[in-house]
Amino acid sequence: MESNSYLDVDEQSRSRFQLDQGIRLAHEGDRAGARAVFQQIIHYEPENEDAWLWLAWLAEDKQQGLQYLHEADTLLPGSERIGEAINWLSAGLATCDTPSDSQSSVRESEIQAGRRRASQSQTSPQAGLAVEGALAAAANAGKGATEALSRLKEKAANIQIPRGTFERLRGLVVPVVSLLAIGALAVFVMLGIAQARNRAPVVRAQGLPTPIADATATPTVKQITDPLWVQVDVAFTRHDWRAAANALGRIREVDPQNENARKQLAVAHYQRGMDLIQANQLEEAQVELDWAIRLDAGYEPLQQVRRELKLYLDAVEAYWAQDWASVVQKLEKVYSLNPEFRDTQAMLAQAYYEYGVEKQGAEIWEEAQTNLQRALELNPGMSEAQNRLQAVNDALIPPRRVEVDLSDYQAIVYEDHVPKYVFRICHGRPSAPTVPGRYQIQTKMPMAYASQWDLDMPWWLGIYYAGGSENGFHALPILSNGQILWSGALGTGCSFGCIVLDTEDAKTLYDWAEIGTVVIVSR
Repeated sequence: MESNSYLDVDEQSRSRFQLDQGIRLAHEGDRAGARAVFQQIIHYEPENEDAWLWLAWLAEDKQQGLQYLHEADTLLPGSERIGEAINWLSAGLATCDTPSDSQSSVRESEIQAGRRRASQSQTSPQAGLAVEGALAAAANAGKGATEALSRLKEKAANIQIPRGTFERLRGLVVPVVSLLAIGALAVFVMLGIAQARNRAPVVRAQGLPTPIADATATPTVKQITDPLWVQVDVAFTRHDWRAAANALGRIREVDPQNENARKQLAVAHYQRGMDLIQANQLEEAQVELDWAIRLDAGYEPLQQVRRELKLYLDAVEAYWAQDWASVVQKLEKVYSLNPEFRDTQAMLAQAYYEYGVEKQGAEIWEEAQTNLQRALELNPGMSEAQNRLQAVNDALIPPRRVEVDLSDYQAIVYEDHVPKYVFRICHGRPSAPTVPGRYQIQTKMPMAYASQWDLDMPWWLGIYYAGGSENGFHALPILSNGQILWSGALGTGCSFGCIVLDTEDAKTLYDWAEIGTVVIVSR
């Protein structure tokens, strides 16, 4: 699971980005969203002066703003801007405690109007605070003028004036006092605005994102992660690996260095991968296992099942391509790692069967036999493999054949795998040995002639070529003068490579054999 992007950039860039986003939200009128952003900044950077000032400016009321500023002052005791903001808000709260209802209403409307103008024309919370200070000073000036007029009326009431004089004086004094009050109000307003202009440039706020909904004190990492760990425990109990992964991912966003969260997240991805394997969603399972291996490459069960799945998926791809040699190779590895992995055993048996059929078609009998035998080892009930193997065995060792044992100097004739004849033989001498192998009778003649040695060879059955001549079965050879050779040499190595039988035995074999009859020569 990936972390939020702001956790992946350097701290300075993150702070700049968040502060800018918070200011933008404030200008757009989203005060709650902006507050959440500045709270997030303070969570990671408790000494960020600009964030504290913006948070105080955006507070629900002045009392809450003052609380924020006092909290900032404990972290930044030397900050002039924090001190100025505290002084202004403290003065504002003190002023708001005394006025009458009508005066309070007038001043509140003036202050609210000032706030609106400030939010439209200023880019820093300190400039807005300065304007509010000016408006508050103007409102206090109006209060002073009203109080002066009231005291003047009280003094006038105690003076003895001739009848009718007071009415005339009142007509004169009231306008004069009103003009004085208005003038005083104008002076105080100008002074307040001048003060705001002088103080506003002192503060330059900057800002950036990531809202927290709560406007209370910033929660600690433990306060954030403890409920998430409860969710993890519940999800593990229920085997809800997706929910577990989501909760662990959120924990790692808040606490990226938490080793326990990293390892538990690897386990959650691993277990989800295993569930997906059982559900035959193999590609999705591979994605989960890849995530797990990135988180905890040293987890041995994870390494093994990931290797098994990779080999299995490669084997499936080769299976559909009918590349049986590749299927056998890959599934044998899976089978050696875990014979119970999905349907590996049955799939491997089928692959061996198909590979054996392929070799049988090419008449590569030994390989066909080996593959079909392995298929039956994995799946003894595979009747098709049994039938194929019988045919291959019959091709390799047919029921009707001749087997020559060079060590025992004998040839055995089989009929339906049962010995029919056993003949004493003479085979090639050491200088011209008879070569072991699997052959077929390829030539059949009543009499063959060996020009090299000027010999007649009765009842000839040729089986293989050696150089420029053919070797095979024949009776005792006859010289051109009629002399019969090697009659007493049977049971030895006497010939030039042929298999020599007594004349009667040679005739019996000649009559029995056919072109294509299999001959197996072994030592």
